[in-house]
Amino acid sequence: MRARSGDAAHRDRGAAAVEFALVVPLLLMVLFGILDYGLLFSNALSVKQGVREGARQGVVSNFGAACPMTWSTAPSADLRALACTTVDRTSVVAGTPYVKIKVPNGWVKGQPLVVCAMVQTNGLTGIVPLPSGGVVTSKVEMSIEKVSAGQTETGGEQAPPAGADWSWC
Repeated sequence: MRARSGDAAHRDRGAAAVEFALVVPLLLMVLFGILDYGLLFSNALSVKQGVREGARQGVVSNFGAACPMTWSTAPSADLRALACTTVDRTSVVAGTPYVKIKVPNGWVKGQPLVVCAMVQTNGLTGIVPLPSGGVVTSKVEMSIEKVSAGQTETGGEQAPPAGADWSWC
C-alpha cells in the first residue's frame, strides 16, 4: 500500500507547476492592463487640470515664459508662452502633450479663450488596447478678463500626433 500512495504523490508533484504556468500569463496580462489604464487615467486627470490652469493664466494675461515648440500655425509670443505654460502645468506621466489655442473673436474682454490639449498615451506594454487609441483630450473655454495691448492673434496649434486631429476642439 505504501508504495502506491508514494507513487500518487510523486505523480501530483508536477501538477502545481503546470497550474502555475497556466495562470501566470493571465495574471501578468491583468497586471499590465492595470498599469496601462492607470497611466491613461493619470494622463487624463493631468491634461484636464493643466488645460484649466493654462486657460486661467491666459484670460488674466499672465502668459508665462516662452519656450521652443513646433507649431503648424505660428501664434504670437504670448500664445506660445501660454502653450508652454499649459504643457508645463499638464505634467503628464507618459506621452507628449500637444496644444491648440483659439481666440475666435479676438482679444476682447468677455470674449472666449479656448485652450485644448491632447496626449498620446502608449502605455508600458503596448499590448493592452486603450480607448480612443490612447489619445486623451481636454478642452476649456473661459471668458477673457484682462486684455494686453497689441494682442490681435486668433490662435495657433501644434501638429497633432499621428492618427489624431483637432476637429473636437
